[in-house]
Amino acid sequence: FHTAGCMALVQVFRGIAAILTVPCAILSFFHSSPEKVKYVENKVALPLPKPLLSFVSQFAHLTIVSHELTSGYFACAVLRECGLLKASTGSNDWLELYFVVATSVGLFVALVFWGSALIDPGLMAPVDVILPPRYQLCPDFKQHLLFGAMFGPTDPEPACRWQTPFRLFMQYIHTLCPLLLVVDMMVAQHSLGPADMEINTTLCFAWCYLSWNLFCWWLLQTPPYPLQKRFFELGAAWAVFAYSVLSIFAMALCIYTRWVRAAGGALGASFSVALVIWASTGLQPWRGELARFQGLDPEVLVKGWQAGGRSAFLTKEAEMEFLSQNKAS
Repeated sequence: FHTAGCMALVQVFRGIAAILTVPCAILSFFHSSPEKVKYVENKVALPLPKPLLSFVSQFAHLTIVSHELTSGYFACAVLRECGLLKASTGSNDWLELYFVVATSVGLFVALVFWGSALIDPGLMAPVDVILPPRYQLCPDFKQHLLFGAMFGPTDPEPACRWQTPFRLFMQYIHTLCPLLLVVDMMVAQHSLGPADMEINTTLCFAWCYLSWNLFCWWLLQTPPYPLQKRFFELGAAWAVFAYSVLSIFAMALCIYTRWVRAAGGALGASFSVALVIWASTGLQPWRGELARFQGLDPEVLVKGWQAGGRSAFLTKEAEMEFLSQNKAS
């Protein structure tokens, strides 16, 4: 009965996980998301059809690719449990190898995204795309808005209400979805394949994605991530070093998932779950200290930008234009 109960629990969990991930994965092929890379149509390297350019910009981010992997795993797991996919046995189970890659990539996305955002949200989110220069906002206000959009709280100004849905989507795509795979390691039994096959497959995927990422950059003439632009601004040698370190990190995460499946169990998996969730909250209860580290006033962050008594705009004319447009709308 205990075994049957555990199997039922796994089936219910995977069904819920599929419901949480598959619809968004399907919609990604038809609708743009905040993860879509913004590009200028007349500046692309090749004059390809707009639908194809839109597809490239949508899937340039590893976050979206990882989400497709996550939803694909849970969809296949549910289909296998329903008897619609043939189950494999032994160390050559393709779905187990798929799971290793998807989990390693998912953890990579979660840890790199939130780790970078803790240093500077602008490393992951292109501030000049989210807050275009035409608004003529002062740099400090942009930083204030971006921090609140990532970690909260939402500024009380009505025009800043976009921060809440933006933050919820970031939590969904960079926290909930990757951690569903980690929870799957905690509630389900996963077999171990050959170590060299798991590590080599993960590294092969990482290098394939890097090639795709650089191709997207060349085609769209826009770096998928601001962090990448920072790498290349330091020089080609620094960029190669950074990508090498990230590749080693991806390999380490693959080894971590292997350890969890072999001996770590729920306790070993819960460490990464707790770490990602804590990072995504802005290191609560020390979010104020994090804001101060990034050059922000924690009191202004909580009470709103207007409490600081400073204008959000570079010029008075820009402020008046914004207020008139806001009033008209």
